[in-house]
Amino acid sequence: DLPGAPAVDRQVVAFEEALRVARRAGLDPDLVHLANSAAALSAPRTRFDLCRIGIALYGVDPFGATGPGGFGLHAAMTLRTSVVNVKRVPAGTGVSYGPEHVTDAPTTLALLPLGYADGVPRASGGRASVWLGGRRCPVVGRIAMDQCVVDVGDLPVAIGDPVVVFGPAEGDQNPPTVGEWARWADTNPHEILTGIGARVARDHLHERTRTS
Repeated sequence: DLPGAPAVDRQVVAFEEALRVARRAGLDPDLVHLANSAAALSAPRTRFDLCRIGIALYGVDPFGATGPGGFGLHAAMTLRTSVVNVKRVPAGTGVSYGPEHVTDAPTTLALLPLGYADGVPRASGGRASVWLGGRRCPVVGRIAMDQCVVDVGDLPVAIGDPVVVFGPAEGDQNPPTVGEWARWADTNPHEILTGIGARVARDHLHERTRTS
């Protein structure tokens, strides 16, 4: 929920009083700022001379919405990988360490070369999903340091197929959002975004190159 107007008003009044006290003491700041992403989007009274935009720069709703919010934000970061192995397994097959997950029917498992050393949160194992083969497929078993396993059911998945771990919805694609990964890992979107490891290649795309 958006912060209540009375609470914001009290914060602004307290801030303005602090400014008056500072100026009476001889301090005269060139710039005055109070608003983070949430305040900048929802509480104009907090903006003063500038705003300290953080999470909103990544297109993530600071109020926790996991899908498109009411502020016109568009996710600015996508985490992609590809399938490196595919294996058809029978019911009763243990997956990853433990095993904490055992298949309950014949299925196909896809191996992804991303793990918690790359920023895929270990705590999200058994909850998370990725976009693969035109649908969301669950991450099963424990997430390892360098890899994780996805259950693709009967999808005709092959080595080299593209995978979106998180990113914006585009066309008929509906990959998980950063907000969803944060919920699956019991953390906040900031940790998901800043946790992507150095082994993950960075491609910086401008809008004109994305759409050309």
